[in-house]
Amino acid sequence: MNASNNTAITTRDIVTIAMLSSLGGALSTFVGYLGNLINLSLGIPFGAGQFMAGLHVFWIVLMRVLVPKTGVGLAGGALKGLVELFTGSTHGIVIVLVSLIQGLIIDVGASSFRELNGVSVSSQIVWWVTAGFSSASNVLVFQALYFTGAPIVYIAVMTILAFCSGVIFAGYFAWETLEFLNEIEIIPANISSREPSATPRRKLIVRNFPAVAFLTFIIVGSVYFTVFVAVMQTDPYSCEVTGLVENPYTYHQSNFVGQEVTIEAELIGAYTHLDPANYTGILLGTILNYANPNSGATTLRVSARDGYTVLFDFDSVVCDNRMLLTESEDGLWLIAGDYDGALWVRWVTVLEVF
Repeated sequence: MNASNNTAITTRDIVTIAMLSSLGGALSTFVGYLGNLINLSLGIPFGAGQFMAGLHVFWIVLMRVLVPKTGVGLAGGALKGLVELFTGSTHGIVIVLVSLIQGLIIDVGASSFRELNGVSVSSQIVWWVTAGFSSASNVLVFQALYFTGAPIVYIAVMTILAFCSGVIFAGYFAWETLEFLNEIEIIPANISSREPSATPRRKLIVRNFPAVAFLTFIIVGSVYFTVFVAVMQTDPYSCEVTGLVENPYTYHQSNFVGQEVTIEAELIGAYTHLDPANYTGILLGTILNYANPNSGATTLRVSARDGYTVLFDFDSVVCDNRMLLTESEDGLWLIAGDYDGALWVRWVTVLEVF
């Protein structure tokens, strides 16, 4: 890291912060989707995806090293959070708070060794550990806001997992990325511990193939997710009813006036809990019957806009008087009154019969 900490912000600094914040915010939506895939593969509603948490902080570390000035982490984190919010983050406005805190921690960590002359191995380790704490902070924020009542052991495991992810992806991996950019003379040498390499760029790219391949995967994957997986709806209070039905249609609760029902249900999950409350909406059976399902239908797949999906036995759903879609503050929410909390799906976008 450059020992200078001049507070004057140049046009180049602003462009660097804006570009990395925008890129990081946009790609973070895809990273969240990867986290959901990990959760689904392990059969748990949340937590395992913390293995990817460091990738959210990766961009903040890059901008704080490339623009070594106090406050850049905080400002960059806030901007990244705003970009993530407006590109479809399922966490809503909370993601801005999470990203801002992560940037603040990076700033505090950077200030602890800004007097260092050049970049040493010890200062790199401080960067990695700081990135770990920054990554782990998201667990504490979400715990305070959403996961009250979760076992302390589970929260500790998530925090450790997020910390390790931060050290690896936001610390070590970010620093290796900077070293690579320095070797091919894209960034100034004074923010790296290595001298620019005389090795031809092609050979340097081959030597750093794992890092290049990983970044390519993140970028290409995010494009694929945005185009083919994520459902970017203008109306979060609608969903598609499709599959083995004779009358596929777009569901709106306003089309079922007079058919609303109210149930009392309690969300009881393995790691989170919501006290009994009244929920008003349209029974899933009513919604599906309107589409006139085929006689061979056996399964219902419920999909959310972040890629989360759950499966139900079709015959059980159409007869269930405690399973409905209700309108929450940020979209449709499937209330599965007699099922495990992991099967209560937020941000429902597709009901597929097959």
